[in-house]
Amino acid sequence: MTQETMTLGYISIAVSALALLLMVVIPASKERLTVRKLVMIAMLTAVYVVLCLVGTIRLWWMNISVASLPLIISAMLFGPLGGLLVGLLGSFLEQLLTYGLMATTVLWLVPNTVRGLLLGLYMKKKGYHLSRVQLVGAITAAALVVTALNTVVMYLDSVIQGYYSYAYVFGGLTLRVISGIATAVIMSFVAPPVVKLLERTMAQVKK
Repeated sequence: MTQETMTLGYISIAVSALALLLMVVIPASKERLTVRKLVMIAMLTAVYVVLCLVGTIRLWWMNISVASLPLIISAMLFGPLGGLLVGLLGSFLEQLLTYGLMATTVLWLVPNTVRGLLLGLYMKKKGYHLSRVQLVGAITAAALVVTALNTVVMYLDSVIQGYYSYAYVFGGLTLRVISGIATAVIMSFVAPPVVKLLERTMAQVKK
């Protein structure tokens, strides 16, 4: 199997996975995306991109970032569709602005798209009313899933682009897990007051 064939295979799998997510979640969502909600999702996507660009410390083997905050907020406000859209569109714009279009761009869209989807599904299942323990647990679990997916994507990207090394992909995995958990706990305390503020703002706009 040639390198080009493997690359096309990886990309096809990632595109198919994202398409399947959209096909399943969007028709199944009973939440109407009004103009107001779309505007809010667009704003949260923009904040996500800005935080990715200026609110992220990039090290050789990991990123320390607060960019997940708007994604978490979107999932808490709008459920799986809102979380998915901010994760998908935000990741695409961040990749485009930071690295441009590459053969592996679509792979890097997967982790945070999945994060937004999983969080949104859990929020919706719980009726958007979670205890502090449930919120911390949900956001932390999603962060661990994203860390695992990011590691897989790092491996695929390094193999496809020809720069693979064990130290790069797996050397900092423990620190990435610790960083992800710590960030998730912090976001669990930061997100709720922001969500309440946005809910009050949207309620006032309706009037």
